[in-house]
Amino acid sequence: MAKKRGPGSRRRQLQPEPNNSRLENRPNPANLYKIKPPKVYSSYPYSSYQAEEVGAFCTDQDRNVLNCSSDTFPRLKSDVKLPLDLNEGLEEFYNNKQEVDSNKLNYLPFWQRLLKWITLSDFDLSSVDFIARRGILKYIGYTLYDYHKSPWKFRVCKFQGKIYMYEPSPEQRSESMIEKDSRCKRYLYWGRQFEKTVTSSKEDMAGCYRMVGGNIGKYRVLLGAEVDAIRVTSHDNDGGDDIIIEEVLQGCPDCNRLKKYCNSSPSNATSTEFIEIKTCVKRQVKNKTSFGWLQSYLAGIETLVYGFRDGEGIVDQIAEYKVSEVPRTADWDAGAMFGLISGVLKWLHGQVDEGCSGELEYLGAHKHEIEFRKLSNEHFLPEWFASYVNLSKE
Repeated sequence: MAKKRGPGSRRRQLQPEPNNSRLENRPNPANLYKIKPPKVYSSYPYSSYQAEEVGAFCTDQDRNVLNCSSDTFPRLKSDVKLPLDLNEGLEEFYNNKQEVDSNKLNYLPFWQRLLKWITLSDFDLSSVDFIARRGILKYIGYTLYDYHKSPWKFRVCKFQGKIYMYEPSPEQRSESMIEKDSRCKRYLYWGRQFEKTVTSSKEDMAGCYRMVGGNIGKYRVLLGAEVDAIRVTSHDNDGGDDIIIEEVLQGCPDCNRLKKYCNSSPSNATSTEFIEIKTCVKRQVKNKTSFGWLQSYLAGIETLVYGFRDGEGIVDQIAEYKVSEVPRTADWDAGAMFGLISGVLKWLHGQVDEGCSGELEYLGAHKHEIEFRKLSNEHFLPEWFASYVNLSKE
């Protein structure tokens, strides 16, 4: 005798087949890094990261990479007259920008300039785990305190055990900001103009970069960072040796600088201070320091210089902040930002297979998660660099 079907049986039979394509496009949870609240990361000892300079390079007007020393970097002027009008040359700059951008097509991208420095200096990569420009780690760490939840996307690959990270086109970030808000056009130019006004540099230089190494968690990172300016201070060392040595032994906050001073020639001792230059409205500086601090600390920059402007681009005050002191009075947590960076690097190291490449993306306000997507079974490094790495292994 045939069994009677229950009232829900027909409904079950008529249910549509699952949409497999939608299931296939759904991210694998293993490929997602869920960002936690800052308090979860706050115990990370950010001071355990110490940026150690391993080299420096400059680029000429054609963006050729030239080995150099940091004492050739732009100098911060000490005689800037206020107020400053940052609007001078704005229209001319953007009128000529299309021609300038077309010339950039022939330039070596910044991330490849970093690789070029590695080959020129024959830098030993054996102890390095991650190679990137400083800005990539800055954006990852700043995600915790970015109230705008700005999205970002980076390319990643693993080659000979090292993970390389780069942003395909950093310029597009600025262009998209201008498209979303026309005021950004002025803001970006004002920042450029303020830096140009308060520094002096050789005309044939297009950029100066510091290469630093440091440990974040269990991994060693090699970072390339553009330096806005330096300040070189000469010291009269006559009769002062005993006082300086005593300060070092007592563990003064400027130990590293003073040790260099003590080791210098007594008759001609100097110290070099690295400087990051920013501009903003004065009442906003408290909200800006987390970004500026992280950017500076990652590269071993000692001083933040802010030009305080009004809404029309007129600077009437310049203030300096010691990078080492900024976290002490901040309402954000320096350890939390480094804790997030450390967590992401540890997670990412297990995601990328040898010889493969993919994308690391944060969708911002849409999803407070970081996703890694594998794109290819091949790396994206230029052939000249891959050949260099292979030869250095032999």
